[in-house]
This record gives sequence, structure tokens and C-alpha cells, in this order.
Amino acid sequence: MKRILLVGMCALVFWAVPSHAQRGSRDIPTPTDGLKDAYKDYFMIGASVNIKNVSDADQIAMIKREFNSITAENAMKPQPTEPQKGEFNWEDADRIADFCRQNGIKLRGHTLMWHSQIGSWMYQDEKGNLLPKEEFYANMKHHIQAIVNRYKDVVYCWDVVNEAVADSPVWPGRPELRESPMYKIAGEEFIYKAFEYAHEADPDALLFYNDYNDAEPAKSQRIYNLVKRMRDAGVPVDGIGMQGHYNIYGPNMSDVDAAIDLYSKVVKHIQITELDIRINEDMGGALRFNQGSGQVTDWERILQQDQYVNLFKVLRKHKDVVDCVTFWNISDNDSWLGAANSALLFDVNYKPKRSYLAVKGFDPEADKAVIKEDFKPSELNQPGQEYPMVNSQGYARFRVYAPKATSVISSIAGGTVLHKDADGYWTGTTAAPEDEGFHYYHLTIDGGVVNDPGTNNYYGSIRWESGIEIPAHDADFYAEKNVPHGNVQQVLFWSNSTDQLRKAFVYTPPQYENGKKKYPVLYLQHGWGENEYAWWNQGRANLIMDNLIAEGKIEPFIVVMTYGMTNDVRIGELGRFNYNHFQTVLCDELVPYVDSHFHTIAKKDSRAMAGLSMGGMETHTITLARPEMFSYYGLMSGGIYLPDEIQDPKQVKGIFIGCGSKEGPERVMKAVSDLQAAGFNAQGYVSDGTAHEFLTWRRCLYQMAPMLFK
Repeated sequence: MKRILLVGMCALVFWAVPSHAQRGSRDIPTPTDGLKDAYKDYFMIGASVNIKNVSDADQIAMIKREFNSITAENAMKPQPTEPQKGEFNWEDADRIADFCRQNGIKLRGHTLMWHSQIGSWMYQDEKGNLLPKEEFYANMKHHIQAIVNRYKDVVYCWDVVNEAVADSPVWPGRPELRESPMYKIAGEEFIYKAFEYAHEADPDALLFYNDYNDAEPAKSQRIYNLVKRMRDAGVPVDGIGMQGHYNIYGPNMSDVDAAIDLYSKVVKHIQITELDIRINEDMGGALRFNQGSGQVTDWERILQQDQYVNLFKVLRKHKDVVDCVTFWNISDNDSWLGAANSALLFDVNYKPKRSYLAVKGFDPEADKAVIKEDFKPSELNQPGQEYPMVNSQGYARFRVYAPKATSVISSIAGGTVLHKDADGYWTGTTAAPEDEGFHYYHLTIDGGVVNDPGTNNYYGSIRWESGIEIPAHDADFYAEKNVPHGNVQQVLFWSNSTDQLRKAFVYTPPQYENGKKKYPVLYLQHGWGENEYAWWNQGRANLIMDNLIAEGKIEPFIVVMTYGMTNDVRIGELGRFNYNHFQTVLCDELVPYVDSHFHTIAKKDSRAMAGLSMGGMETHTITLARPEMFSYYGLMSGGIYLPDEIQDPKQVKGIFIGCGSKEGPERVMKAVSDLQAAGFNAQGYVSDGTAHEFLTWRRCLYQMAPMLFK
């Protein structure tokens, strides 16, 4: 029994948890390569840093692994470098520059002129009066050329002027530029002069105009207008820096795409210079912002990941003009937004998040994918409902009316984010084709979990979920056909061991009602989170049986499906599940009830037990503990049997073990080979292209049924 328990527990942990839950529960290992390696054929990946980042050994290792461009977060800004006129403070800037020199990492200069973090001496006298233009220009030139000359050997580009364009809305009669002290002194000309002074100091450096809210259509047009005027005037401006201080709700990536298209008409270099995506509705570069609640939910993480993934997809599309993407610090621990906003790809412990894997693990072929617009309503929709839809490639599309919502997510594919149109409808399409077959899902609307009003409901994940069917190429074996059909009926039986009335569904084959012929019985168990509805509802077991019988591939038999008492235990606590309770209900109460109320061959050789996932583990445990009950065993994504677990090979007439090709099938096929070598009648099956899902188990039932009761 100790050996049985050990094998059972190992298999339970691996098999009983849905595939998406298995992935989510594992810590992400420390990467061996970085974002810079993933994007080597696209653009540089950078991060802003502070002195602590370049002093700590672990953070240094992370920087060297992930990034090939660095920006000094604050150390090169006007106030830190020249707090008083002619009094320079180079200490922090020098240390960051030396770090780049020593490690061969490119350095972005940020920033030469900005209305914030700048000494007031630059533009006003001791009494607070604005300086004459000539004096202001002299101050500006001296400062710019001092810093540019000092770092020209290591800095490859500069954000020369930062945030000079006015925010929206700009009312009629108001200037398109921010009315900063510098603007009040010299108007737009001060921007031109800053670029001229920087270019004089380092003719080889790329010079950028840098701003936030860079994808907002009206402001992006003002940014374009400014740079276009500069270019027309011969000002040496090489590129536009899009800061990228975004949030989980915006901007819409179509606006980012349009902004890059617009900017690329006037410059050849575009960089994302200060990227973070915060968990709130704030956006832009203002120093007043929401610090966040500190409680980031799973659905907010999905929204953030979706923003990051879609942003990088747009940036890859524009790799001909996008040179570098810089994150505004290396982790949440150092983010200017505070750790609670969780705005970056690494957490407060410098560990990668799921969004890091999504950004890094992109598929170049998926970027080029063309989605066919041949969508049709899912066959599982409620009558008259158009959505959800599926197309011939396996993409799923969702649409729901929620005019006052701020976010809508479908749980399919790990989280498919829907986007709102002007009419209040939210629409979204999966990023890639889904596996063929049945999938559970639900909607999360502003954090609330609801079912899709367009579909029928299916019990899974310990609740009634929505369901969608991706048409399978081999769906004929479970299709509704014009053949004789059996009957699925609900039965109620009293359980003394649990002191309650229990439910089962019993499939009886065609012609069962027409005579007194007796039939073998398969006891077929569902997985964790499901119940007695699963096999005949989403699993279509009755249709599979009907079609096999009609084709003459099996002799008819009865199938009994009951609740396996699996759902009182939760993911993470499966090790404490006690199989004995269900074993008593099944073997000592349900089997006698079925034998006394149906035309069964009431003996061991005419009984089989099989199950999927956790139901497979129940099968494994019960068949070994009660060898007098069943002669045929079946495990579907539910572990394996070892030859020495079965005391007497003669006690079992057949063993079936199957799984999906995405579930590590090597273990299954080795187990089958070992059983065969030991003299057992064992059959293995691997469902091609599927994972821990119902098409795997439909196919397993189809393959297993012909070997039963021979």
C-alpha cells in the first residue's frame, strides 16, 4: 500500500490539475538569457538605472543579462548635475557612465532640458524674474555642452528636450507648447537652440525630442508638428522619444501604431524611452500619480500582460524605425511609480513575472498571421446567439455588451482581453488558434466573474462555466448522426455511508429497452472541479458509444457516471484527498444499485472502471484496493500503473493508459511498454495536438472502448 500511495500522490500532483493551473502554480526560474537576446533582430532593450542598481552584484547580473542599453534615471538631469550655476555634481552620473564603459553597454543621455528637475538659476534671477533671452541661452549652452562633452565617448543618444508640448486639450488661442519659464523667455526657439548646442558638442550623437501621452491622437499630432517645424528649419533633431508611461486600460494599441506611423514621416529614429504599464488609470509623465492599492488581482495582471504583449507586437512591426525600448527602471522595487503599481516586468524581488515570459517568448510567425474572417457561431451557443464565434483556423472571438465596464476578459487562452467600441460592445479574438475540442471559460468584467450570456453552461472548475467548441478535424466519432441512439437517464440512490441521496447518470445502449439482454458496465469518472454531468455533456460519451455501436466496433455496454466527491478539496491541497469515501460509495452502494436496477452482468469480468485526470487517480486507487470489483482499468491523463503494483496479473484483463501529446506522453508510453513486457494486456494512446482537455479524453474513450469486455 505504501508503493500505491507514493505513485498515486506523484501522479495526482502532475495529472489532476488543469494544464493552465499547473503552469500558473510554478515559480518562474531565473532566466539564462535576456530580453536583449530575444529582441536582437529587432531593437535594443534598455532600462533606466540608479546608483543602487549598478552597485549590487545581483542587480548588476540582471542588468547585464537583460539589457544592452542604459539610461541614467535621474543622475544626468539638469538639477542633479548642476544644482547651482557653475557648480557641477558628476559623482552619480560618472559612476553610471563608468559602469557602461566597463561592461560594454550603450548609454542613453537623459535629459538636457526639462521644465522639471532643473535649477531655477537656468532661467530666472535671484529675485525670481525671468532672465533675458541671451543670458538664458548662455546658461543653457554652458550646461548642455559641459555634460555632452563629458560623456560623448559613451553616450550614443540624448533626450535633448523633454515634455515641451502642451497636454490635451489645447483650447483655441492657446499655444501648442507647454508654457514653461523657458517658453515664456524664448518661445519655441529655446528648443531649437538646445538641439543646436548639443549637436555642436557631439555631432555623432543621435538627438531626440522626448514626451509622454505620445500616442494620444491630438498630442501626437502636436509633437509631430513641432518636430516637423524643427526639421524644416534645419534643426538637428534625429528622433522622437515616446516615453510610454501607459496603463492597463490604455492607450489603444491602434493609437500607438498610428503615432509611430506619423512620427516616422518626419524622423528615422523612434525610441520608447521610459516604458512602464501601471495598474491604474493614470497615464503620462506627471510627478503626481496614484501609488496603487498594493493588491494586484489576477485579472489586472492579465490586462497588464495584454498591454505589454500587444505593445511589443506593434513595436516589432516597426523595427525598421524603432531603435530601442527602455523600461523606466529594472524592477517594481525601484519604479518611480511605487511597488504597488506593479508596473514593470520584474517584481520587487527582481524576479520575472508572467508578463516577462509573454513579452520575451513571442512567436515571429504569429506576428505575420492573418486571421481568416470566416467566423461562425460556436455550436455550443444558446439559441439565436451569434457570439462567441470560431473560425476555420481555430481562433475564437467573443463579444459582450457592457457599456459602463472598464475591462472585460475571457478566461480562454490564459486570458483574452476584449476591447470596447463606441456602441458599448466589447470584442476580442484569441491571440492564436485554440486546441481543437471543448474548452471551459468565463468572463471577468471589472473583476467580477460571470458567464458569457451567449453560450450554454458546463460544470467545471467547481462552478457552471461557459463552454466553446473548436471544431476538430476528427469530430466525426462524436458527431450527432442518424444512427440508433441510446438513453442517458438520471438515477437517485441512497448512500448509507454519506447519509444522503446521491445522483448518477446511466447510459444504456440502443435496443436496451427492447429485451432482457444483460450488459457489461463501465464506471466512468470525471476530473477535479467537474461532476456527474461532465462525461455525457461536455464529453459526449453517449454519442461516442452510439457511433461505435453503429459502426460495429464494440459490443454494447452500459456506462455509469457519478460524482467522484472530488471538489471539497482545492488545488494545492489535493494531497489530503481521501479516496476511501468515494470507494465505499462506488463499490458498496452504487454498483449494487446498478446491478439491481439495470440489466447488467453482475460480475467482475463484466465491469470496467476508468477516469480522466483526478478521476483517473480514483480509478488507480480503487482498482488496486478492490481487485475483486473490476477487470478492466482505464487512466486518461490520470497517472500510470506499474507492473509490481498489481498483485496478480490475472486479476486484470485489460489496462488502457492515454494522455494528450502536450502532457508529457513519454511517461505514459513507457508505463504501457513495461506492462506489456510483464505480460499484461495493456494499450497506450497519445492524442495528437491536445493537452489536459476534453478532446484528449473523448479520443481516449473512443480508443479504449473497443478493448473492453473481450
